[in-house]
Amino acid sequence: MTDDFVRNRITQLRLQKGVSEYQMSYDLGHSRGYIYNISSGKSLPPLSELFAIELLTA
Repeated sequence: MTDDFVRNRITQLRLQKGVSEYQMSYDLGHSRGYIYNISSGKSLPPLSELFAIELLTA
C-alpha cells in the first residue's frame, strides 16, 4: 500500500459514513487532529489503527 492510498481510503470511508475528521478521531480515541494529520499527509496510522478505521466505518 502506498501512503496516498491509505490517506485516500480513510477519507473515502469517512465521507461515505458522513463523519467529520474530528468525529472519527474522537470515535477512535485520539486527539481532534488525528484524522486531519493522516489526511493531510503529516502522519500515517499503524496497521492496527487502519483496521479499526475500516471496522468503524463498516
